[in-house]
Amino acid sequence: MWRSGQLLLGLTTVVLAGLYFKQDSLLYHPEIGNMPRDPAKNPRGYRSPADYKIPFEDVQIICDDGVKVHAWLMFGSTSSTSTSGMSTLPTIVFFHGNAGNIGFRLPNMVHMIRRLEVNILMVEYRGYGRSDSSVSPSEKGIKLDGQAALRFIQNHPKIDPTKIFMFGRSLGGAAAFATAQYVQQNENKDIIHPLKGVIVENTFTSIADMVDALMPLVAKVKSLVLAIGWNSLEIVPALECPILYLAGSDDEIVPHSHMLTLHKNTVKSSLNRLHVIKYGTHNESWTQGGEMYWEAFASFLAGALSITNTAHIVDSVDAGYPSPTTFKKEL
Repeated sequence: MWRSGQLLLGLTTVVLAGLYFKQDSLLYHPEIGNMPRDPAKNPRGYRSPADYKIPFEDVQIICDDGVKVHAWLMFGSTSSTSTSGMSTLPTIVFFHGNAGNIGFRLPNMVHMIRRLEVNILMVEYRGYGRSDSSVSPSEKGIKLDGQAALRFIQNHPKIDPTKIFMFGRSLGGAAAFATAQYVQQNENKDIIHPLKGVIVENTFTSIADMVDALMPLVAKVKSLVLAIGWNSLEIVPALECPILYLAGSDDEIVPHSHMLTLHKNTVKSSLNRLHVIKYGTHNESWTQGGEMYWEAFASFLAGALSITNTAHIVDSVDAGYPSPTTFKKEL
């Protein structure tokens, strides 16, 4: 009996140790199955903005710790420029989810550029794609990636630094919120202008809450092993910039309640909106939401750009009912 108990203790220790030391690899997946790490090796249409004849800059951004991250700066209408050559369009810094390279998000980015008339900086986290692969993705590292990306875009000669938004889907939502927190605190005094707004789609309250939802057996011992935080629920109550929540009602990965909870706890934002995509799933809400998705997105951008003070506004919840007859892909 004593030996059986000792064996069980030993196995439990091994399992907990494995979870502790391998948790980053459980969350971050630079490669999906047999798909390539490098966007240039993706199937046609997922390799580069050039596949869609969209003007862009292929850049490497240096983070505070010396790590280089790859990004595409994609420009909207080239006619929307001032006499100084600066784009008059708003710019969205796009933070992707936890799996695959940025090329797999190209169709989404193309729709954003064409439907919303924006520029996009698509950031590829460290360890992903053509970013520095000598380091592995981590919460601390990705936060540095976001900070460096923001400094880069605010100092770019072709970008209006007063019209910058953050967008994040899934894990990217946590990265967007963390970057927004960095901007608001501005402890290093390196941020030129406040953000115009943050848009998140199907993101979570925290990794701890995701463990409860997806790994109930591990949830019982998460306090012993969980080192990853990404606790957006601790961040959003203090954020003052405009925030839009795009929430798929049928998200099969992140419980829909996470987005509702984040929205409810957004108490200081100057513009707090929630748009629910009926039947929307985790990765497909942007295609399933139809015209109402893009209308909600565009309306939020316009509203945020028009705000000149920090008065707190909570819009009524907007439930989206997509019409399949009105939605048309424009690739």
